[in-house]
Amino acid sequence: MSRTRQKLATMDAVEEISRRVPGYKGYHELTQRREDDRRFRSSIAEHLAGEAHRLERIEGHQFRDDFSDLLEEVDAGARKLEFLAEAIAMPSPLQKPSLSDNAADEASQIDKQILAELDRLHRLVHELEKAYVHDERFEMNLAELRGITETIADLIEQRNVSLTK
Repeated sequence: MSRTRQKLATMDAVEEISRRVPGYKGYHELTQRREDDRRFRSSIAEHLAGEAHRLERIEGHQFRDDFSDLLEEVDAGARKLEFLAEAIAMPSPLQKPSLSDNAADEASQIDKQILAELDRLHRLVHELEKAYVHDERFEMNLAELRGITETIADLIEQRNVSLTK
């Protein structure tokens, strides 16, 4: 990808993220990079914790007896989201006083992907909230929950790696 196209993609990512993360400027200003990182991590942690709470409420619903093993999976999903919320809320591995432009661009793209996965997660948890009425969808939704939480975990790891470059 040419440097110009990469910059345009980064600008698109920053614009999209800044709509959802107040004060986020996309790591453009050297002096604000740590603050942008903190804002992003805090916002993502809040979203993840909120979805974990919704899953915990689902688990609290009284399902038929044959759903008990599936409720364990709901609980596992909630615990994983709580873990991810705590993990991303911790200070990032941003050790250098200034993040390189390439690392900032890469982090912006990963931030955008994380937000996209959070949107998918939010929609899926909504489906899970409805699914206890429609038993046949519940198991499929749980499989998708596992996939989304793994993707978010991978993206958080990629983000941390890119911030240490």
